[in-house]
Amino acid sequence: MKIGVISEGHADRAVITNIITGLTGIDRSNIEAIRPIYNYDETDKALISAKAFSTWSVVKEECEKRELIDGFLAFEGQNFVVIHIDTAEAEMYGIKRPDKKSATYCEELRELVVKQINTWLKMEMSDQILYAVAIEEIDAWILTIYDQNDSTASAKPKEKLSRILGKKGINSTSNYDNFLVISKPLSKEKEIRQGNFLSYNCSLNDFFEEVKVKVIPKLEAT
Repeated sequence: MKIGVISEGHADRAVITNIITGLTGIDRSNIEAIRPIYNYDETDKALISAKAFSTWSVVKEECEKRELIDGFLAFEGQNFVVIHIDTAEAEMYGIKRPDKKSATYCEELRELVVKQINTWLKMEMSDQILYAVAIEEIDAWILTIYDQNDSTASAKPKEKLSRILGKKGINSTSNYDNFLVISKPLSKEKEIRQGNFLSYNCSLNDFFEEVKVKVIPKLEAT
């Protein structure tokens, strides 16, 4: 089985890769980058195709056009596409943010974003989509490893993660290779259970559950 990933960036895909490989046993080589397509440094940006880069607006565009999504799913054995988007810019892609003081803020916001993604997809293929909606940024998912607090409540999870890692002497550079390293505990069931990571960010927990519900039965049936 191959799973495609449309993400806002290469570092985001690294976190998603760790989660999926850890839960399913799928080899990392079978997690395919759809957009951005290559692991290039920012310094190479002017020299290569625009398809090597992504933002929330590009994620939206890919969902609406579905050229790369449909092309990936057209091949046998390529069963799922992960769509990753952060909610930090949710207002910019049409989301009316729920009350942050609400006890169900995270759940409500994720549901609104999933509905918006489905609208972009014209309400089709939801059974083949894995919704990696990160509240508020995917850095908050990594925060669950290093800080035992609700990371959805962090106003600036990227900055907080960098600060905490810096104090521990850990590299916080946001690129594929480094994020693969610092999010590695998310690929280990024993560490997840012992660290209680899923309790610190409901959107992380929801993505775990979605992968388990959709992907694992498909694997077991083959």
